[in-house]
Amino acid sequence: MTEKVLETEVVVVGGGPAGVSAAFTLGRQKIPTILVDRKPKEKIGDKVCGDALNPILTKWCYDQVGLPQPDPEKKELMEIAETIVLRGSNPRVILPMGLGSATVDRLRYGQKLLHAAEELESVSVMAETRVKEVIVENNVVKGVKVLTPEGEQSIMSKIVIDASGSSGVVRRRLPLSMCTKFPQKIPREEMIVAYREIIRTKEPHQFQKGLYLTYEKELEEVMPGYYWFFSRGERELNIGLGYLMIEENLGKNIRELNQSVRDRYFPDAEILASQGDQIPARMPLPSLVHNGFITAGDAGALANPLNGEGHGPALFSGIKAAQEILKVREEGKEYTEEHLWGYNKWVWSYFGVEFAMGIGIIKFIFKFGYPEFEWLIEHGIITEDDINTQLYEPAKGHKGMLKKVFKLARKPRVLMGLRKTLNHVEKLVKIAQEYPDIENFDEWNRKLEKELETEL
Repeated sequence: MTEKVLETEVVVVGGGPAGVSAAFTLGRQKIPTILVDRKPKEKIGDKVCGDALNPILTKWCYDQVGLPQPDPEKKELMEIAETIVLRGSNPRVILPMGLGSATVDRLRYGQKLLHAAEELESVSVMAETRVKEVIVENNVVKGVKVLTPEGEQSIMSKIVIDASGSSGVVRRRLPLSMCTKFPQKIPREEMIVAYREIIRTKEPHQFQKGLYLTYEKELEEVMPGYYWFFSRGERELNIGLGYLMIEENLGKNIRELNQSVRDRYFPDAEILASQGDQIPARMPLPSLVHNGFITAGDAGALANPLNGEGHGPALFSGIKAAQEILKVREEGKEYTEEHLWGYNKWVWSYFGVEFAMGIGIIKFIFKFGYPEFEWLIEHGIITEDDINTQLYEPAKGHKGMLKKVFKLARKPRVLMGLRKTLNHVEKLVKIAQEYPDIENFDEWNRKLEKELETEL
């Protein structure tokens, strides 16, 4: 039997937010695009997620490329958040983390985006389709071999977008010779294992219109980690936890940890859905492009390492990856590593700078413990303004916190550790802002690796 061969300009692997936003952006410009996803079509878009998504970002996506926004009338947008806080084990430790977020129904909104992409004439969706092999010729990605319900097929293309999530389905199948500027597989210790439940409470819950990142006693054995309570309505919540997959945390039962927290807060809750997954917790991949290859979302390690937020970054990066493809195409160039390099510069100028503080805080908590981090919040050394600067204007730096450190004499070891942390963050930000041209990449990457290996 002859293997079926399809031809297109772009293959998008993964129908999550990065994949659908990329396919939609390309489809609006009439670029022949095939999107493949391993799930049945009615399940594409469903994923472990806290459901938080900033309406400012979805408005930006709409203004940029017409990407549909979540509709509250259709319960795609569940609730606008009025409270966003970090809450510690000490009741006095409550750190506001700015405004500007909401909860969405991940599956409903994901399906809306998928249907919007598929309605475009140049976009085709292949559900229940798994990537078996990446087709590489002369160091160039030429397409993918896939397994479909009808059998094996080859999809030939000019470029493949890896939007397959943390598993990096395409990247992991590239030959090692093509993985000199990025890891073929992200190391286990740079991944977060996460588990979440959608629950319905018998009475109105205490987290109304709020997004709460909390420290629970169950987390003592799996630090660095976090727990979340994200309101989806008067009696509905998205709850869950995540922690780094470092050696000390292996073998822990994440479902049991979650159940212990849930039973304390909501012993009679109805569990509507539950699911586990992994999320990258690191700086972005040093490079996210190669000849005929570009990656976005979690596949490019574009989830915030501090809180695991990846939905917004995925939508954002999917659009920007597609726009980079359009730019190269309009210039009449090939989709080579060199011609796609501008996408790397954008990723690092945005996410590289943003993620630096998250890396610093993870290192601080790992060395000094969460109680010491709480102490810094309780004594006003880390404030809402500091968090907002990190979230919205990270390039401004963190001199304000350093000044406060110098004024305090208590806990000198912890304060010295914070000073080292902030200096480490400043260096990472500077490295991110100095992302190089392709010919100077190796030197830049050595500098990055050396700084990331720095211990506090």
